[in-house]
Amino acid sequence: FWFLALAQAWDSAFGDDMIGVVALALGALSLGAAMRLRQLISETDAARLRGLVWFAAVALSFVSIAIPLQLEKEWITIGWAVQAFALLQLWKRLDHPGLKYFALMLSAFVIARLILNPQVFEYYARSGRPVVNWMMYGYLVPAAALVGAAAVLNKLEIARLRDSEKAFYVGEKAWGAVLCFSGAIAVVFAWINLTIFDAFSAGRAIEFTMERLPARDLTLSAAWAFFALGLLGLAFRSNTQALRWTSLAFLLLTIGKVFLYD
Repeated sequence: FWFLALAQAWDSAFGDDMIGVVALALGALSLGAAMRLRQLISETDAARLRGLVWFAAVALSFVSIAIPLQLEKEWITIGWAVQAFALLQLWKRLDHPGLKYFALMLSAFVIARLILNPQVFEYYARSGRPVVNWMMYGYLVPAAALVGAAAVLNKLEIARLRDSEKAFYVGEKAWGAVLCFSGAIAVVFAWINLTIFDAFSAGRAIEFTMERLPARDLTLSAAWAFFALGLLGLAFRSNTQALRWTSLAFLLLTIGKVFLYD
């Protein structure tokens, strides 16, 4: 809440050219509090871990928010994605389950915001540059952060389970890693489709229409096929059965589209 008030005051006084300074300053303040707490509380006190975890988490949050805030485009979504990855990196050092669940909550928000948000068609004015544009940044940076989060969770999620958590982990499967990696696949697939619709739109914003456009429809089918084959190659390289089934589903979807629609 302090950040929101300070950001508004900074914008009124100096404009938004260096708005990221506010986030970095508050992050430095929280980091200083964490360092001071290490001096004040002994290592045997449980409050020390809790304090370090949350002061450091706040510091990381402000750093991860500062970069996309400075770049303006989709800063909330990108900030959440980078923050989730940063929190899991902190979780590797400080084993506190609150960090994991906070990161998973942020990851779920990122996935929903990029896939289920119909306002995404109004966010980006068409730049005239297909593929390499702000939409690529707005989707692929969160997707990369989700993949990184999945990699961290896949290694440590089951090993660090508390007894109270085991009831939620059926079959002792790293469900957090599954959520993040599945979300990354969905986000990349959404970006592919939006990029193609953007390239074939005629107005100033992305136009999503069901009108038959053979060139666009063929491009979509080809992109879906390459995406499915890319997932298949990744599945064989990582020897992941679930990813093989996912690639097969995308391939069947592509075949169905070609024969039933195209």
